[in-house]
Amino acid sequence: MLTVDVKTASDLMSIALCAEHEAVQRYARLAEAMHRHGNQEAAAMFERMFKEEQQHEHLIEEWAQLEGIELRTDIGPVVWDDPQLPTDYDNNAVDPEYSSPYRALAFAVHNEERAFRFYIYVAATANDETVREHAETLAREELGHASLLRAMRRRAWRAEQQTGHDEPNVEPRIIHTLADLLSVAVSADHCLIDNIETIADSSPELGLFRAATNSILADTKARLESAGKPGIDVARAIESIEGYRRKTAVLSEAPDVLQQRLRSDSDRCFEFYDAVVTHARDEAVMLAAQKLSESMLERISLLRDTVKTEN
Repeated sequence: MLTVDVKTASDLMSIALCAEHEAVQRYARLAEAMHRHGNQEAAAMFERMFKEEQQHEHLIEEWAQLEGIELRTDIGPVVWDDPQLPTDYDNNAVDPEYSSPYRALAFAVHNEERAFRFYIYVAATANDETVREHAETLAREELGHASLLRAMRRRAWRAEQQTGHDEPNVEPRIIHTLADLLSVAVSADHCLIDNIETIADSSPELGLFRAATNSILADTKARLESAGKPGIDVARAIESIEGYRRKTAVLSEAPDVLQQRLRSDSDRCFEFYDAVVTHARDEAVMLAAQKLSESMLERISLLRDTVKTEN
């Protein structure tokens, strides 16, 4: 949690700008360090994030100017306190010798998630309506940034591990009914459970994730019983998920690789549910997808807190 009090819109926007400015400086320093060490792949990734954060910084300045919000100059540095994270979570990401595009992106996702949790906290506790509304907007922005970074992180991990295994790509636009959505959710959670069971003995720290997934799966199955059958396009998509499930079930891979696949599959599930929320025309589908995306985000948080991302 960010250790700064927020009472006014000026406080909030000044903190947001300061956080973005510090991110710009941090990624610029990391890119320079990677270049000096000859780690050009990681350097390129940190340079990309540096440019992204610069754009975010300019957008906040423009937003504040448009709203007539005075930005304070006495805010900073922004100090984060997140004691639940393992102390070595980010170490390899910023180490020029060990960093990689995947680790750089994991580092960036971690920072976006911290910012999201801070803005959600401010929105939930603010007494001022303007502060609450602006905090909710900032939280949505951070959630969007994190979602894009997770997609990039997943692709980077596949490239580094060379273990794509024909991952299923279910198009959110084919989801028209509650049965469509719940059918995909059941199949996707079965994949996650299979992965967890494979590494359960060597990774007892996944117990909370396992329990949460089993609980969600049971609830989704119960709802599906009265929802009917999915459409033809969705049935075909489920076949691709089941095919992926069968392929990965027979692979013999190290626990750390299986853990990374669990993260990758979880990220993909969240992105799918989040996209369904955006495209859904049926309110029941939209609300169900919103609930699934929120539960998936909570499970991703559990993984972040318990599974080390480095080898």
